[in-house]
Amino acid sequence: MTDAEAFRRQAREVATERLWKARGLLTTVAPAERIAIEQVAYAIAAGVANCLLEEAARHSVVGAALRDGYLSTSAQSYTRALSSVTGSPASESLPAG
Repeated sequence: MTDAEAFRRQAREVATERLWKARGLLTTVAPAERIAIEQVAYAIAAGVANCLLEEAARHSVVGAALRDGYLSTSAQSYTRALSSVTGSPASESLPAG
C-alpha cells in the first residue's frame, strides 16, 4: 500500500520546486495574481496526487510504481515517469524550469 500522505507531500514539494524555479516570472504579476497562481499550482499537485492514488487503488501496476519510488520528489524523475506513460519526449512532458 502506498503512503498516501507521503505521496501528497511529495506532490506539494514538486509544486514548490516548480514555483521556486518560476519565481522570476512570478515577480512580473501583481501579488494577488501570484498568490492565485501558487494556489492553483498546489491545487493541481493535490489533484494529480489524489488521481494517482485512486488509480493505484484500482491498478496494481500504478500502486507498484508509487511504492517503488518511480515517481519521486524530483521533477526530473516525475518528467521521465510522465513521458514513459504519455510516450512523449521528456522535454515535452513538463515545461523547463
